[in-house]
Amino acid sequence: MSAPLLVAQTLSASFAAATDVRNELVRAQSAQALRIREASVEDHGQITALQLRNGMAVRAFEDWVELWRNNPVCQSQEAFPIGWVLETGGEVVGWIGNIPLAYRFGRRDLRAATAYSWVVDGRYRAYSIPLLSRFLRQKNIDLLVFNTVSSSAEPIYRSLGLSRMPAGSWNQSAFWITNYRDFSRCVLKKQSIPRAPLLRHLVSGALFCRDTFELSWREPRRSAPPVELCPTFDSRFDEFWEELKRQNGNTLLAVRTQQTLQWHFRGALLRREAWILTASQGWRLVAYAVFDRQDNVPLALKRVRLVDFQALRGAEEALRPALCWMLDKCRRDKIGVLEVTGSWADRPNLPQIPGSYRRTLPSWMYYYKASESQLSEILKDPGVWAPSSFEGDASL
Repeated sequence: MSAPLLVAQTLSASFAAATDVRNELVRAQSAQALRIREASVEDHGQITALQLRNGMAVRAFEDWVELWRNNPVCQSQEAFPIGWVLETGGEVVGWIGNIPLAYRFGRRDLRAATAYSWVVDGRYRAYSIPLLSRFLRQKNIDLLVFNTVSSSAEPIYRSLGLSRMPAGSWNQSAFWITNYRDFSRCVLKKQSIPRAPLLRHLVSGALFCRDTFELSWREPRRSAPPVELCPTFDSRFDEFWEELKRQNGNTLLAVRTQQTLQWHFRGALLRREAWILTASQGWRLVAYAVFDRQDNVPLALKRVRLVDFQALRGAEEALRPALCWMLDKCRRDKIGVLEVTGSWADRPNLPQIPGSYRRTLPSWMYYYKASESQLSEILKDPGVWAPSSFEGDASL
């Protein structure tokens, strides 16, 4: 080997080694600069930028702050963290929101929390678990609930010891078609058949004929109280909540006071994307249902969801007229589908509504973790739960 070639190879090897050392130093410095700290409202701008970089929905500042400012739990507890951020060099590269919730079990009030908008930039994705772990380690919380768990996040939740919701089918969705043409277009689009007008008409016609034979459940029942549209959550909801928790002393219930319901659905009501249906006996509220608008953006499919339904004993049949009312509205407004995510309305104490379609979701969407071993054992019983999409952050 010639001397010049040997020198060149030696210099090249030295340069490569120096480059490796420099890269290791840069990575080490970056790791040292990363830190997880409690978030503040002043972080909203950077959190919004982080969400946009990762293709997530964002909230305007006033709407975002409302998640905590008028949250009844925040008003009763001081210094409740709004979440935690992952930061490097003053830049927010990760975030997990912390929304406090209230539950009732028997005579005991439980403090709960749900994670909101957990996101980390791609190059720092390895720090997602420490960020979630910081959320899980927070103090003075009896129950953590997560009901928007994605397929990519589900293995992490399982590895950290969280439990599946034992009631309902949270890897399924039940739905009714209310605009056959629009729904058929979306189905064919998903199957990569964008231009098939004849096939679209055939699919639409077949679905319509199938549903025509499944309408018997819509016949009114004598035991079903009539429902009416209610513009807001009025004082009757407080009386209803007191009676509901008295009748369900052995069931874990998310608190549904007038103040809590108004805070929870404030944004959707202001946007006119939520509907409250109530059933009454005289002046007494005996059941209610809440629906909201949540379109499937990738498929351009207009969608309404049944978010919550609660009834006092003997008024469970109100679910039937409530669904009928919303199905008619969806048809008038040319909404594609009416959906129940998690198929939670299949609970044994509710009337069974046939005729719906089912689709499989990519993950089991509802996980939870109790801080006490005794409570954890109790919650393994499916009969203790009465879950709906009102819980967690699914409809916030």
